[in-house]
Amino acid sequence: MRVHGIRTFRAVLALPALLALVLAGCGQESRQPSPTQAPSSGSPNPACDLITPAIAAKVDPGLVQMGQNGKPAGSPAYLCSYMSKYEKVLALSVSLISPASAADITDAKKAPDCSVVDGIGDFACMQWTGWFRGEPGGASANTVLKAVKGQESLDLRIVAMPPIAAGTPVPDGNVSAHALAQAVVEAGWGNGTELRVPPAPSTGPQTSTNSPVCALVSADALKQAFGTTTQAQVLPGEGSCRYRFGALGTPGPDSLVFAIELHEGGASLLSGILPPHGQNIQGVGDKATLIISSNPGGPKSLRPESSVPVTSMTLMVARGNNMAIFTAQLLISPQGPTEEQIKEQFVTLVKGIDF
Repeated sequence: MRVHGIRTFRAVLALPALLALVLAGCGQESRQPSPTQAPSSGSPNPACDLITPAIAAKVDPGLVQMGQNGKPAGSPAYLCSYMSKYEKVLALSVSLISPASAADITDAKKAPDCSVVDGIGDFACMQWTGWFRGEPGGASANTVLKAVKGQESLDLRIVAMPPIAAGTPVPDGNVSAHALAQAVVEAGWGNGTELRVPPAPSTGPQTSTNSPVCALVSADALKQAFGTTTQAQVLPGEGSCRYRFGALGTPGPDSLVFAIELHEGGASLLSGILPPHGQNIQGVGDKATLIISSNPGGPKSLRPESSVPVTSMTLMVARGNNMAIFTAQLLISPQGPTEEQIKEQFVTLVKGIDF
């Protein structure tokens, strides 16, 4: 099946669950000056003009600007990022399309699993993913505000990294949502009506989704491809989708996190030189590149500790004008299929996915 409307641009080699989410983009167009800030006209980065260091500090006093990322090649959005200087790993990212096309604005208004916010711009909605969807210790907790005002599209998000130490409390999605909403109003995006922010979902597994990216491959197809025995937990968000299976700290087929990202118009990103450790894969899409990496299976892998390393297989596939990124992250059991065998299972699965 073909999926339309996802315009997320990310660093293509990053693991989908973590900091790649911080700089994911959505956006909008030319803004009118507000009483709280100077006009963005002529600025090298209107995203940083919108959410200034002073406004970011009100979201969380530990946030400091990490860079005015500008507009990366291939992305329609201006980016600006902040990171907490304290012990907790908290990030705030701003992605602003200005001016935004009609398609950009339509995409923002059709964001999946997004609850409407009143009092901001022409349209605003809120998303929550990660821990709010019942994956403590294994996924970032993301509170995402998407908004449209005039010819601008905004994606503003808080990302809390998974806890390294046991006992770290689940992030408060309601507090994060209100902080983002207040920041946008202070930045001049209020519409004069009462600000009403929907409640964050309670913790617990997300069992279903209407995300079009999740529809690219079913949980049953993944179970068949990798031999898993546990049920999948579906974690959709921001133009990506993850399926998490069972015992992540125990080597074997159930120690699997499978992620999908779709980048419309992103095929040109695969036209350059082969990345380090990349392999050209024949017979998958118009062009496909596979990267396999391995990391120790301890706490910094953001999984339960294990003596078996975490193997990540990332397959980037161009088909027509679009590109999709498929990542399988798993612990390979010494008694089970080898890395080469799992690679073949992975490539065969992706070969049958049409986007």
